[in-house]
Amino acid sequence: MGNEGASANIVANSTIQIGSEVLEVKEITPKLIADLNEVGGSEANVASGYHAIEFLLWGQDLNGTNAGAGQRAYTDFAKGSACTNGNCDRRGEYLKAASQLLIQDLEWMEKQWSASEKNNYRQELLADSSEQGLRKMLFGMGSLSLGELAGERMKVALEANSTEDEHDCFSDNTHNSHYYNEQGIYNVYTGLYKREDGTLLSGPSLHQLVKQKDPQAAKEIQKQFDQTRSQVGLLVSSAEKNNQHFDQLIASGNAQGNALVNETIFALVAQTASIERAAGIIGIDSLNPDTADHEF
Repeated sequence: MGNEGASANIVANSTIQIGSEVLEVKEITPKLIADLNEVGGSEANVASGYHAIEFLLWGQDLNGTNAGAGQRAYTDFAKGSACTNGNCDRRGEYLKAASQLLIQDLEWMEKQWSASEKNNYRQELLADSSEQGLRKMLFGMGSLSLGELAGERMKVALEANSTEDEHDCFSDNTHNSHYYNEQGIYNVYTGLYKREDGTLLSGPSLHQLVKQKDPQAAKEIQKQFDQTRSQVGLLVSSAEKNNQHFDQLIASGNAQGNALVNETIFALVAQTASIERAAGIIGIDSLNPDTADHEF
């Protein structure tokens, strides 16, 4: 309702109309996709990024809270008479351009942390005080733990029993997104990162800093982090071992599934309290993690 871009179909048309404006979309390029993202000022109009690619590969999940993800046939990208659902060439062009744009964005982000680049975020961060650097780390961890992961990515979908609010609603890969969100928070706190080849990258950590100030508190905080990561891991086990994916867990009639998601939300809330406790121990004040306007 009120979204002027809701009916726009870039794959099927060479021009699209947004309100009174007619836009030329004949050539699908990374720049065009970037320009069309959130077109008309609505964040619902997702044209770029991982989820646009996810939709192109899987298609819409029409199973509701029943088992099953999107089932897009490979023939939606086929040539000539083998093409299904029309516009296969343009759908393929969109997939290529969206993938290229995602790679460009990731390369840009990588450069923001590179020691060999000038005037990037790394330089900005290192030029600031160590206290502000620690505050940014803790705020980011707390906001992802509470407002984003517990709130936007779990609580909203559970309370509305809404598969449309599931994180990866086309591919049913939500459990992995949840787990690696949590793993990212864990990595920042512990100063550990396991590479793809299995080798471990380690460095000074927030945990070590807390331990210097209060060894007993450090032990308790680490225990809470371990418990929360294990709890989020149960969502992965539910999907991979029991074939109960997140969109099934949030179904209105699934009391056991609802309880599992609720327990995971509570674990994330407890983890956020531990993050705030760690901040207090190392002397970082003015830390109010973003709740995304949720009450817990």
